[in-house]
Amino acid sequence: MLTAIVFAIILLIASYWVPHMDWALLPYVILAGCFMVWVQKETMSYKFLDKLLAGSVLFGFSFTLFTFFRMYALTNLVYDTPPLPLRELWGQGPLVLTGAYVFLAFLGGLFGIFLKGLYSIYKQKLDWVIICAGPLFATLASLAVFKVKVGGTVMSGYHGLPYSYFTHQIKDVVDGFLIDTWIFSPGSMYQYLILNYVMYLAVFVLGYCLIQVINKKLKVKRLNRTCILFGILLIMIVGFVSFLPAKRSYIDHHIAQAGYCEDTPDCVIVGNASPFSCAIVTNKESAESITKLVRSYPSIGTLSCSGDEQPVCIQNKCRVAFDHTSNETSWEMLKQAVAECRVISIMQTHALDVSAELKNGIIINAKEPRIDDIFDIADQYRDKCGEIRMATE
Repeated sequence: MLTAIVFAIILLIASYWVPHMDWALLPYVILAGCFMVWVQKETMSYKFLDKLLAGSVLFGFSFTLFTFFRMYALTNLVYDTPPLPLRELWGQGPLVLTGAYVFLAFLGGLFGIFLKGLYSIYKQKLDWVIICAGPLFATLASLAVFKVKVGGTVMSGYHGLPYSYFTHQIKDVVDGFLIDTWIFSPGSMYQYLILNYVMYLAVFVLGYCLIQVINKKLKVKRLNRTCILFGILLIMIVGFVSFLPAKRSYIDHHIAQAGYCEDTPDCVIVGNASPFSCAIVTNKESAESITKLVRSYPSIGTLSCSGDEQPVCIQNKCRVAFDHTSNETSWEMLKQAVAECRVISIMQTHALDVSAELKNGIIINAKEPRIDDIFDIADQYRDKCGEIRMATE
């Protein structure tokens, strides 16, 4: 039970960098189930199941509760927005996610039982199995990193290692120019797969030799080679799988920090790149650094947007506003956003101009037919969405 709660906290921390709906969170959930089995001292497979099931349920509900209360605290204390309604906790979405976490953790526990059985039967031979098979799994996990210059990942923009290996100069026989050439320059996919496997194999062999040297010097309690080698494999797999989601969160964090402004001319749209935004808006002084960060991420293309996005400074924060030529369209978009609980604040003027800020930072501008019409619409959805900050200028 304690292992379930500890891993729910670990997953809560990891989800700050790896979004909840991202498949990269899957290894963390599976590892939670594995550890709920590995801490038990049973010797029969069926004796693990009752505690594994109880731990998986506790893990799933604990993670959902921790996530909800983190979101509740952020909306209430940090972002100064209406607090998340408690009824969202037992809505369909959180319950489905909780069920998925429970199911995946239980499957991870079954896999943990299988690994524990292998360890008890082939304890003396597992070291070399991990040394030989571990690099293969690490190589497959490295496929999750693509178009990013990271040493030892097959799918990187530079095809992982080797980048250039050793170079030597040859002299052109006609012009006499010196030309740098690579002594060894593989190019096909299978060659890089083999090279990466060999590199990871060297890591495991060196780790094994180091453990052997340490154990010779230890007289009482020696290190468990199998557990350490398996731990190295887990770190490599989780690190490769989490790399791009963590990089994306890192860039999102810097984009948010670079949005301070005093007036609208301070803000500028620096690009359109998936998966960030069709209008990445930031302060002019930070535009160059944010552009470099966005370009360092393997974008899958541009996003389809209206093309009417404009930067605007709202409460000392650079935002995106949509300047629609049709007020009827923008008014319908605004009403739909209120109905879907995506609005956090509304400002109207006596000239019937309405400005609504969405939870994702986007601003929708429109004209209401009559004064206070937008307030009446917000009141209709108060029970569903909670309070929305409303003011008249």
